[in-house]
Amino acid sequence: MRGRFLTYIGAVAVFVFAGSLLAAHLGYSDEKTLSPYVEQLGSSVRGLSPQEVDDLANGRGAGYARTAELNSYPGPRHLLDMKQELGLSSGQVTQIEAIIAKMQPEAKRIGQEILRREMQLSAAFANGTISETDLKALVENLAVLYGQFRVTHLRAHLQVKPLLSEEKIAKYNALRGYTSSSEMPMEHPYPMH
Repeated sequence: MRGRFLTYIGAVAVFVFAGSLLAAHLGYSDEKTLSPYVEQLGSSVRGLSPQEVDDLANGRGAGYARTAELNSYPGPRHLLDMKQELGLSSGQVTQIEAIIAKMQPEAKRIGQEILRREMQLSAAFANGTISETDLKALVENLAVLYGQFRVTHLRAHLQVKPLLSEEKIAKYNALRGYTSSSEMPMEHPYPMH
């Protein structure tokens, strides 16, 4: 009985090994060769994930203001989400809401223009009609738009910081997981000379 079981296990191992060799020979992908972009094939804008498309269409920050966020310039939306925990006053909430109300339409407009230009770029590649000149013009225009989008979101972080005490900023950082509540703000790790 034991010999029959070992023969069976050996046969399964040979079958699995032979199957993997056949799959490799026929060109089937494994995790090492599968593109991380496969999921973007179904996106409305090839080259952007569905989440990126949605974020741009709705003017959401999508990480474009990370440099402010990670350097103790809180995000206005996150501040409103945590207004109770932070103990924001009604005046602070009103001012933050005003900053968002000014930023949001601009970010949405720029985000939608980015999507329009990204669609043009994708279509030019898809149709095989893109030239070196078109490529340069489209990408440079997109670079300007992405820069404007980023400035719009970074500006909002810049505008909310003066509304907050150092204690509220430290608490915000702790709530967001950037520091423990007992840590003090650290000195800049890259001295600017």
